[in-house]
Amino acid sequence: MRLDDNNKMLLENDIIIDFTTWNHNNALIEKIKRIRNAIASKVQIEMRYHSETGYSQKIVEPYKLIFKQENWYLFGFCTKNKDFRVYKLNRIVELHLTDIHFEERLDYEIPDLKSDFVNPTGQAITVQMDSSLEFLAIDFFGAENIQKDGNGNLTAKFHTEDVDWVISTFSGFGEKAEILSPKFIRDKMKNFLNQAIKRYET
Repeated sequence: MRLDDNNKMLLENDIIIDFTTWNHNNALIEKIKRIRNAIASKVQIEMRYHSETGYSQKIVEPYKLIFKQENWYLFGFCTKNKDFRVYKLNRIVELHLTDIHFEERLDYEIPDLKSDFVNPTGQAITVQMDSSLEFLAIDFFGAENIQKDGNGNLTAKFHTEDVDWVISTFSGFGEKAEILSPKFIRDKMKNFLNQAIKRYET
C-alpha cells in the first residue's frame, strides 16, 4: 500500500484513491492509520461508537479493514459481545490503541457486507422518480433495475431493511419522487411530511 507524501492518497500505476473527504477532513485517514497499526501489532483498540441505539464504548480486537462502495469498515472481535462485528469507520468518534495484545482467532470468515437500504430481504417497496433524478436512481438501484414509462418517469422495485432511510431520503426529492407501495409506508411518508410542516407553522 503506497501512500503519497501527505498520506492522503493510495497510489498505484493505474489507480488513485483519495482518502480525504469533500470538506478535506483528514480524520478518516488517521483512523485508518491507527487501525492498521493495531492490526499489525495485534493490540486491542478502545473506541467510542455511534449506532442506532446511541453512543457506546467498545474494546475490539481489529482484524481487517474493508472498503465497500464508498465506505470503510472495521471487522473485528468485540470483547463485550464475544463475537465478530463490523463497524463503520465514520461512526467511530474516538479511537485509541491499548497496550493489550491478543492472539489471533482462526474461527472466522470475512463477512459479505450487504446494504440495509437495498438488499434481497426486508420490505418490498416500489418508488417512482422524475427523469431529472435518473442519475440518483442509477446510484441507488443500478440502471438495470430501473423501468421507464412514456412520460419520462422512472420506476424501481427493491427490498430494504431501512424504511426510515427511504422516507427521509425520498422526502428530500419533493414532488419529483413518490413512494407507490406499500400503503403503510406511503402513510408513514404523509405523517413525516405533516410533522415537518408543523415545525414551520410555529
